Amino acid sequence: MTTTPKFYVNLWGNLQGNLNGSLWPNVTKAWDERRYLDSVYSMLDYINPSLRSKYGNSTQTQFTVPHGSVVVDIQIKDDKLNVTCPLVDITESMRIPLLRKIAELNFYPLNLAQIRLSSNQLAFHYSTTLDTCEPYKIYYVLKEICSSADRYDDELREKFKAKNIVAPKVVYPSSEIATKAWDNVNEIIRETFDYQIYFDSQRWFGSSLDFLMLALKRIDLCIQTQGYLKTEMEKVAAEMANGQINVTERVQVGRKFLLQIQATGKEGLAKSLYQVDTFVPTKSTISGAKVKTMIKDATTKTYEYHSGKNYIGSCIESLYCIYDLFYRNNMENTVNIILIGALTNASGKSWADASGILLGGLQAIEATPFPN
Repeated sequence: MTTTPKFYVNLWGNLQGNLNGSLWPNVTKAWDERRYLDSVYSMLDYINPSLRSKYGNSTQTQFTVPHGSVVVDIQIKDDKLNVTCPLVDITESMRIPLLRKIAELNFYPLNLAQIRLSSNQLAFHYSTTLDTCEPYKIYYVLKEICSSADRYDDELREKFKAKNIVAPKVVYPSSEIATKAWDNVNEIIRETFDYQIYFDSQRWFGSSLDFLMLALKRIDLCIQTQGYLKTEMEKVAAEMANGQINVTERVQVGRKFLLQIQATGKEGLAKSLYQVDTFVPTKSTISGAKVKTMIKDATTKTYEYHSGKNYIGSCIESLYCIYDLFYRNNMENTVNIILIGALTNASGKSWADASGILLGGLQAIEATPFPN
């Protein structure tokens, strides 16, 4: 294994998101001035500047906002904010294990919102007075509902036979993109297994684990995973990152999951290839200045490995840092261009050449004068 892994650019999807960070000061200013309704409106503008005009009623007292396969309903009435989000219908489901799962979710991870059952339908609920709509809290509530709906609605349908209450508004890719996605995913998996064989032969088991984790994040960047595949990928990534489990077991978890993706076949993968309207993004939206802070340690380690001619270690460090940034965050376009350029130019190169290219990408981020 004398060359670095190939880079597969995202086939579709928005890497930036809709959040407008310049509008956040309007949210906190209105709150500080006790203009509580204006603070809520500014919050919605911050999430998506076109949200109120696109999804609000004429009196701006109700907003019906699609998010993935659910719809979040926000009502402002009698100086109260009421948020509901229908989740699934359980009429013909496996009720006992499903309701046990819902009880677990209401304890964790849900903190403020709760899932309630009414007439065989499960829905998220949250209600509070306008004068307690502290901006960070309300944003967290909306994100909690959206991310939990994203994570668990597919699981409840797949495992417990629940059904959608609202028909999902999804856009599936063309057959050409679906085929390209299947080919790219299989190539990433094949390549990863080749690296694993090589690293294991050198007894570099930690590197095998790193490349299996990289495979998940390379796949996610390439096809922007959705649905049940996304939920399972998040679970596997968390298990592989669990330092309480020995490396050998974590390697097997990652390998088994990649084999399962291959076993689903092209049609199975296509079910998780779609684009949806997003209300509050699951990923964090971070500025270029924040990225500079986040990559500081990785850049230092990459430089040390590169200077010491440990080019494989240098590449692993930089690749892990870059793919993790895309996996967890939406970043401004300037950052995306620099990092995508580094991945593209380092693709399939020798370890030594790629090491310098990837290090240069990280250093370019550090040298860019992003506004604070």
